[in-house]
Amino acid sequence: MKKNTIGWSSLVLLAIIFVAIFVRVYKFDDWLYFKMDQSRDALMITNAVENGPQYLPLLGARAGAVKLRHGFLRLGPIFYYFQYASGVIFHSTKAYVYAYPDLFFSILAIPLLYLLARLYFSKRNSLFIMAMYAFSFIIIQYSRFAWNPNSLQFFLLTSFYGMLRFLGETESKRKKWWLALWMASITIGSQLHFFGFFSLVGISGLSIIFHYQLWKKENILVYFKKDALKVLARYALIMIFIFAIFYTPVIISDYYRKGENTRNFFEAIGSKPANKPFGQKIVKTATENLKNYCLITTSQCYGSDMKKEYPALVVTAFVLLAGMLLVVRKLRQKALSSANRDFLWLIVAWVGVFTILTVPVSFQLRPRFFIVVFAIPFIFLGLLFEYFEEKLSRNNAIILAVLLTAGVIGWNTHGTLAWFKEQETSQRKAIIVKRTLILKAKDGVTLGQLQGTADWMYARHKQGSTLYYYVKPEHVRPITFLLHDKHDLNLVYQTMTINADPNAQYFAVTPTKNGLDNIYSKYPNNKISVIAQQQFGQLTAWEINVEDRSVSPSFRFNKSSKKEDRIFWKDVLGIKEDKNNKNIIQLGGDE
Repeated sequence: MKKNTIGWSSLVLLAIIFVAIFVRVYKFDDWLYFKMDQSRDALMITNAVENGPQYLPLLGARAGAVKLRHGFLRLGPIFYYFQYASGVIFHSTKAYVYAYPDLFFSILAIPLLYLLARLYFSKRNSLFIMAMYAFSFIIIQYSRFAWNPNSLQFFLLTSFYGMLRFLGETESKRKKWWLALWMASITIGSQLHFFGFFSLVGISGLSIIFHYQLWKKENILVYFKKDALKVLARYALIMIFIFAIFYTPVIISDYYRKGENTRNFFEAIGSKPANKPFGQKIVKTATENLKNYCLITTSQCYGSDMKKEYPALVVTAFVLLAGMLLVVRKLRQKALSSANRDFLWLIVAWVGVFTILTVPVSFQLRPRFFIVVFAIPFIFLGLLFEYFEEKLSRNNAIILAVLLTAGVIGWNTHGTLAWFKEQETSQRKAIIVKRTLILKAKDGVTLGQLQGTADWMYARHKQGSTLYYYVKPEHVRPITFLLHDKHDLNLVYQTMTINADPNAQYFAVTPTKNGLDNIYSKYPNNKISVIAQQQFGQLTAWEINVEDRSVSPSFRFNKSSKKEDRIFWKDVLGIKEDKNNKNIIQLGGDE
């Protein structure tokens, strides 16, 4: 009977993972979110894939849009190295290939959450938690495109799993391996998002304090003994070694740039947050936390009209409140095992540190900040299911847990299907998009539509002519990348410039609903006529003729006038750039 139970739980686990993979890979390439950040990264990594790893940067994406005295604060480069590895492994520079690492880590996070839950919960409740997490709408959405914060959920869970196993391990050799896993996950996760960096350090630090009860003087004095100091020294060496490995590029960059990024880090920490009264920040924090936890749990609460979301908000508030009360209730039990106590203290630190960190930035919160706590509402529901088992008969507790799990999954499935429907329809015609929640601008434009416009322009491009194209600012880099990806060294192209180039061939890519209105308003003194057009869902591509052209003072092709504020491995290794290599992409600073 026991073997049969194990078999069924394994089958359920595999079924959940299989379906979760399907909803993450379904039409992955055509529906990929591919805007400024994604195309900027893709251009940079393509340079390295095509011309060698010496074109990889030593620093990653900038943190936020705040300009500091010494430039921008930047993350570590690990996200770019994951993308580079994907390009090399799949021998491709296609945009969707650079999104594979985020897809891969998002899938791995599902069984990893099960393993983390099993440190406290039964197999059944761990499967419930895993299933709800696997089919959360917003978690699915963040797994289907490339962006540096997206993989944070995997490394956050790995970090906490390694930490709990380290704290519970008694064998010295295995304890070191768990410490290594914990530290490696922190050093990688901290390079994906600065909010994740502070969360990982704060939650881990607080969990250590709780475990060893370091507020007690006698517990601190124990670690000043000779044997304890030797153990601590070995642990410290392991941590320093792992940190040095993963942060080597950052350290080298700071050496060459005289500590610029480090200064920016401390300047950013000391910078003033939004100038709002503290009371308003507390209210805003509570509101934003409830709304985003609601989005994670139910797929609702993403619009501005919260009156329609009362049922989802009430359910979410109940889950959060009940979950924290159950954690406190359990921690008060004296018979609680050390391992279970560590897990519950982790939850307290997890929620507490994250909530405190959201207060200073309460008016700048976006769904991506909540990647840190994607798992929390489902763990709280697991605690609720455990409470049912204590208070109800076994069968009633199981039935109630199954119904609640099915309700949460059903709610999120409705949200995911609605989003998929928007994505599918937007490939064919212009529609109002509501469910793409990555940024405020919801234009419904995906890689499939951008690829269609680039292919159409390239197909109509005449050999030997210069391809000029007009697009919205957020589509400049994506179109640039897609034209470069044609691998046509004879193709000369740049954004719209009205000049007397005899070989000019003009195109425009505009929102379908606007037609050529932006072109006419931007160039009112030129006579513009349409040669051909083709609609690609939300976008329409046009070939246009521009009459009465005047000569512009100067123009260059496929070049950037912006100076890159990062150094690359070629700069460190002293490798000179081959000026005759037309395949090298000229990168500028971040827009």
